Amino acid sequence: MKKNSQIPLFLLVIFIGLFSSLTYWIGINQGKILSPESSQNKWSSINVVLDNLLSNYVDSLDSYELSENSINNILKDLDPHSSFIPATKRQSVNESLVGHFGGIGIRFMIYNDTLTIVDVIEGGPSKLAGLKKRDRIIKIEDENFAGIGIKNEDVLKKLKGKVGSAVNITVLNPNNNIVEHTLLRGSIPLKSITASTILKNNIGYIKLSSFSNSSDLEFKDAIFELKNQGMEKLIFDLRFNGGGYLHQAINISDEFLKEDQLIVYTEGAHSKKRSFYSRSKGLFEEGELIVLVNSSTASASEIVSGALQDNNRGQILGRRTFGKGLVQQPLMLPDSSELRITTSRYYTPSGKCIQKPYGENIDYDNDIFERIESGELTQNDSNYDKSIFKGGILPDIYSPIDTLDYSQAINNIIYTRNWRDFCFSYFEKYPNPKELNTKDFYKNFKIETKELEKYFEENGKNIGKYKPKEISDLKWSLKIELSSYYFSEQSRYILNTFRDSDVKKAIEEMSN
Repeated sequence: MKKNSQIPLFLLVIFIGLFSSLTYWIGINQGKILSPESSQNKWSSINVVLDNLLSNYVDSLDSYELSENSINNILKDLDPHSSFIPATKRQSVNESLVGHFGGIGIRFMIYNDTLTIVDVIEGGPSKLAGLKKRDRIIKIEDENFAGIGIKNEDVLKKLKGKVGSAVNITVLNPNNNIVEHTLLRGSIPLKSITASTILKNNIGYIKLSSFSNSSDLEFKDAIFELKNQGMEKLIFDLRFNGGGYLHQAINISDEFLKEDQLIVYTEGAHSKKRSFYSRSKGLFEEGELIVLVNSSTASASEIVSGALQDNNRGQILGRRTFGKGLVQQPLMLPDSSELRITTSRYYTPSGKCIQKPYGENIDYDNDIFERIESGELTQNDSNYDKSIFKGGILPDIYSPIDTLDYSQAINNIIYTRNWRDFCFSYFEKYPNPKELNTKDFYKNFKIETKELEKYFEENGKNIGKYKPKEISDLKWSLKIELSSYYFSEQSRYILNTFRDSDVKKAIEEMSN
């Protein structure tokens, strides 16, 4: 498909990045061990071919690479979601689903070629050792870790590891004192709820980024907390949520539905039909509910959206979802690599499989370009062409994408390391805000235009060439970054809700 060269840069950055990191949904089973002897006779010809290639091919071949390529070539012609994960990548790929990893409990950035702590996780090893924001880790295991061109992956290799294992670090704090620490790696949670707050009056807001093993417990905690703050209505944000575990989608759907309502069923040529119903009394069976979705809402997110839509429990607001209705079953191979095979399709309560078309001549992952070019993201009527099945969940309330976002000139600034470093340098200059919480920060924190002049001077740009709206957008971007430094990563998402057109539309619907 020919791509329109005039597509705004901010759309490409957002969607390509998100689709490349899409968390594909793992199905019903948690994994099986595949015996190496089970299929040996049936596939003896393949073994002969591989053995002869290794023994007789004109150039040297790597046996593992040859095996991996063979598996990938078999899978690529089946469907878009059957996949092979090498043993070396399996743990990191599954971390977001498991919901935790072994580490020291910091959020970091590479600032001026130095590993710099941006936030310290409560209860983690670093917090217990007294590490703070703005500390620099200059050595790991007595190896110099500053001024040597380090990258994020270098840091992760050094700091992540088995829970309980020790790591020695040397820290330079903002007062220029050098302190050595021996930390025992802990189990660091990967939170799937990235924001939870009361937006306005009695309207609550929860943003769920994935469906990991702990998502249902996090969700219950968030509901309890918001109810205690007076929540009567809820905006549930599933935008950019690429999915996760089936049982988590069922458990979270159950919190909204009355007992014995169908949530989803699965079926395949070699998989019997399995139906899943709501069971116990949910925490939010009553009260107005709007679910936010977009083109990156996929898999388990679509199960929840479809279950709530078909059971007339709440409204879906946004744009057509991704369209992933295939179930994968993980198989653990003898070398600890993992094979994920599509074994069935899932269906919403009304019997609809939302899987979008795939196959020859279909640019499956990049159909976002087609959605942009067809006007689907900006025009409601383009969603309702019944002559062509496009997959996904159609919203009850259409909300076009906000095309009045940052200009390309501003995108060329804020998606750069220089801008990120400038934001952090501002934080270092003013590390203690007067405001005590995110909402006060949004209302009262002001950034003077003169504070931006340093960035323009250092980067050879003329601030006079930028329109007042663009300068305002830069201030907003800086404010968003600062909120995550002053408070927490959650603050970034909460601040964004104040200018979010989908959230505004949902609030308007709830206020009518």
